[in-house]
Amino acid sequence: MRFRDLYIFLIALFSLAAYAETVEKEERFVIKGESLSIEVDVDGGTLDVRPSQDERLCFIHMTYPREKCAADIRYNDRRGQLDIVVDNEKWNKDEKDGENAPVIILELPYGPEISLSAHIKAGETKFELGDLAIVDFELRHWAGETTVVFSEPNRALMRTFDVNVKIGEVSLMHLGNALFEEADINSGIGELDIDFSGKGLDRSMARIDLDIGETNITLPQEIGAKMKVSRFLFLSEVNYPHWFEKRGDYYYSENYKESEKSLYLMISTGIGELGISVD
Repeated sequence: MRFRDLYIFLIALFSLAAYAETVEKEERFVIKGESLSIEVDVDGGTLDVRPSQDERLCFIHMTYPREKCAADIRYNDRRGQLDIVVDNEKWNKDEKDGENAPVIILELPYGPEISLSAHIKAGETKFELGDLAIVDFELRHWAGETTVVFSEPNRALMRTFDVNVKIGEVSLMHLGNALFEEADINSGIGELDIDFSGKGLDRSMARIDLDIGETNITLPQEIGAKMKVSRFLFLSEVNYPHWFEKRGDYYYSENYKESEKSLYLMISTGIGELGISVD
């Protein structure tokens, strides 16, 4: 083989290797301040957020195909600001290549008060936020599967809980552990499951809006609940348990007057079915 042919062959070989290369990146930060602000911006892939089981350690593990996306992790210790950006415009799912998407694991400390904002274009997101000190939570997810769980009570009073998913399945579990004052939950097209069980509800209010699809809401029996439901003409079907009594424009649980803890729900249904259950 001539030198020129060998040169071309080696270039092609190295290019192929670079094309197939998967990048693995890890970062560890010790959060010294009393607050941590996090911005996550991901074009597509899998995002898994969970506790680090440490008071101050923040851990990030990321894998992604080099040729398909670029990733950037920045932490400003002075401002307590963490930014995670994944530019992945070529993300796709196909039978031949499988899922060409990054996988991001973010583990958060329980010591500082955390403001978390995540913007995801497509993919799968899972947030396990129990036993952390979340004071603000905002999620924007354009298309995919979304799960938010508070398995343990939040360590701080949450000022803002805002979830907005355009298309896909949304599951919000044990929101009674979130200790939120106000919540805004919006799902465009898909299925929405909300479970308000937990230990942290006091006097909370939640706005719930679903445009097209099915909504299932589970309420704990020990919480006094008041609901106002706006229906979209005859295209909305609402199923209420006998636990509720209608008075005027509102539905009240049987224990609403006696309960020290209360939950006020403002629900807007579009085209689809709303199911409410008491557990």
